[in-house]
Amino acid sequence: MFRIATGAALLTATIIYYVVDKIMHSLKVGNITDKYVFITGCDSGFGHLAAKQLDKLGFHVFAGCLTKEGAKSVRESCSSRVTTVELDVRSTESIQQAVKQVESSLPPGTGIWALINNAGIIGLAAPAEMCSREDVQEALSVNLLGPIDVTRHFLPLIRKSQGRIVNTSSIGGRVAVVSIPYTVSKFGVQGFSERLRREVSQQDIKVSIVEPGAFRTPIVNVDKIVQDVQEAFNKHSPDIQDVYGGPELINRVRAFYTAVQTSSTANIEPVVKAYIHAVASKYPHRRYRPGWDAKWYFSPLCLLPDSIADLVLGPAA
Repeated sequence: MFRIATGAALLTATIIYYVVDKIMHSLKVGNITDKYVFITGCDSGFGHLAAKQLDKLGFHVFAGCLTKEGAKSVRESCSSRVTTVELDVRSTESIQQAVKQVESSLPPGTGIWALINNAGIIGLAAPAEMCSREDVQEALSVNLLGPIDVTRHFLPLIRKSQGRIVNTSSIGGRVAVVSIPYTVSKFGVQGFSERLRREVSQQDIKVSIVEPGAFRTPIVNVDKIVQDVQEAFNKHSPDIQDVYGGPELINRVRAFYTAVQTSSTANIEPVVKAYIHAVASKYPHRRYRPGWDAKWYFSPLCLLPDSIADLVLGPAA
């Protein structure tokens, strides 16, 4: 009887927890039309669609764009509530200029409600031995140092609104399935976000991590990826080339990223919905994993012993 009673109590407590959790996370923030959101990497993909969707909901959006073409595309697809901002997250000077533009556009006494660090690149997809310090630095500068620098400069404006920060990592920031430059940068985003969340919690600022699975966006350009790997491959001696299978390495890289592109989900709405929930929910989740592969394949894989996970994943391409 004691076991039955204990089991029933645990089941009841679990059900109550999930019901309350569901209700809490369904609550929305108020005064949306008075709130401002800044998004990096709005030229295309997740950032571009997020700007459009948040605009439709009534948020004011500052869309950070690297190119004039990207900024034009955003302006043509959004209302006057969206303001494009020239931004290169690799440059502190560019970030500082963006902050000044935002500050001059905000009503007096208003801060930024949410910052979405979305900009990212895939980086060089060659084996670690073929990646130079500069190759790794390139991915770090966009995927990790960029979000850190943007967050650092926007924090005073976010603090003024007691808002939130949304950092885009990847399921590749939990399971090392992509090349070294990308993997290292996204694992770094995880650490940065988790530490930051605890640092700013006493300031009533919330931090969420979005870990998308494989989605079809311009970040995966197979021809460009293969070309970059071929150039890196050509710089090394035949002895080093042979270690990685010689010319077959290029074929394996092309096959891997072609498979990623063809098997990935063309509908990027789940990622954008995660962004929107993190921005619009009164109690956002600490972590979002949009994509069936992120939820049902890679997340369980993280729980396995490393030896088993290595067997499941097999050798890296």
